[in-house]
Amino acid sequence: MRLMFAITAAAILISATPSLAQTCRAMDGSYVGVDTGVTDIIPQRCDESRKCQMFAMDGRPIGEPGDTFMPRTASPDGVFAVTAKRSGLQGYMTSDGAWKVAAQFKQAGPYCEMRAAVQRVDSLWVYLDPQGQEVGSPWDAAEAFTEGRGLVTSYKGGHTFLHGYIDTSGKVVVPVTFAGARLFSEGLAAVLVDGKWGYIDRDGKMVIPPRFAEADPFRGGRAVVRTSADYGKNAGLIDRSGKFVVEPKYEQISSVSESFWSIGGIDPAYHGDSEEPPLLVRLVDAEGRPISKRIYNSIGAVVDGLMSVCLNSRCGFMDTSGKIVIAMKYKSVEDFQEGLAAVTSDGDHYGFIDRTGKLVLSERYESLGPHKEHFGPGPFVNGLAPAGCKGHWGFIDKNGSWAIPPIYALAQSFDNGFAPVEIKTGTAHLRPDGSAIDFTPAEVDAPTLPARPCGVPLARAAG
Repeated sequence: MRLMFAITAAAILISATPSLAQTCRAMDGSYVGVDTGVTDIIPQRCDESRKCQMFAMDGRPIGEPGDTFMPRTASPDGVFAVTAKRSGLQGYMTSDGAWKVAAQFKQAGPYCEMRAAVQRVDSLWVYLDPQGQEVGSPWDAAEAFTEGRGLVTSYKGGHTFLHGYIDTSGKVVVPVTFAGARLFSEGLAAVLVDGKWGYIDRDGKMVIPPRFAEADPFRGGRAVVRTSADYGKNAGLIDRSGKFVVEPKYEQISSVSESFWSIGGIDPAYHGDSEEPPLLVRLVDAEGRPISKRIYNSIGAVVDGLMSVCLNSRCGFMDTSGKIVIAMKYKSVEDFQEGLAAVTSDGDHYGFIDRTGKLVLSERYESLGPHKEHFGPGPFVNGLAPAGCKGHWGFIDKNGSWAIPPIYALAQSFDNGFAPVEIKTGTAHLRPDGSAIDFTPAEVDAPTLPARPCGVPLARAAG
């Protein structure tokens, strides 16, 4: 998250306390960000000037116009941080629009392990309990709790910041002495000592001595580290003892599951100026043993035992033994979800295959967005997937029929019971039955549809 006065009064409690005991985990690709397991929890419409309005699922506006839901702060309990338009300060609200903790903070992070890190108006950071009461002492910075430990920071003047950890009672359990520190993951946290990163346990014991230029969180008993800071061929994979299971000689190492990793680097034959030059990677297991004999430009996440692989614009699927089980004959593929994966042979028209590779929905759905950009259809969520047709988007069911007709400029997958769609006045939201949450039919520039748009029957009428 993103320095002094005496401790201020406890945060203002507005109403009854929700249960907030969920566990957060250190976010992949971030040193202090957390994943709460929840994404957007309510529909929120914003105009071009970023003036926003939040809505309940029944379409009722919640909060005041201009109040704004803060991304990545929602908990499974339906509590999330909101910036109040009137004051510009943040507090906590529930999905029915009730304030739980009044807007009174410069910044408010997610509740993790019944604690939330907030920055007061005096710029100090404190933790709140579910009742909105402060726990422990204020700090110059504080991050979300993971695995029973909150990462805190103390400013010592000049350019000196020291870091340590507290428990949920506010007690310092790992002294605030480290020049750098990151969140706990799998019982270990990376800390910076004399310019090098090592790992401590939850009691503060150094279990992997500092010797790395960079150190990522542990996943599946393994962590990516670098032996120098130039991001050259110096990335390796260590186990919990600090032993290298993959020697530090790669440009890139990424987790594709808790048991498998892709290792490699930039294609040495590439001489272009793309911001994302092509990679050449192979799959290894957690012991560093090669799983795939071939190299690929990309290896996707493992989903139900299968992962997408692409090489020279030909894509298919590989199982966890390294065997290609769905031929690499497609220009692009998406990951499997609910047993189906979107595939395209020409890059413009998509269909869906099952786990055997059988094309169960033919390649008739189109990928063009409102500005001629390409979007892959899907994935399926609760039996519905966004798909395009003649420049408009709707949702298909697993039979391939239009469950929600293609009348929107763009559509995205459902999440938490609603899906974003593009209309004349911006981004709005639908329920799974196709009904509007936060817009009217007049805001939709709907085309006149044939009986079978893109050769696909309408399972339900437009409008």
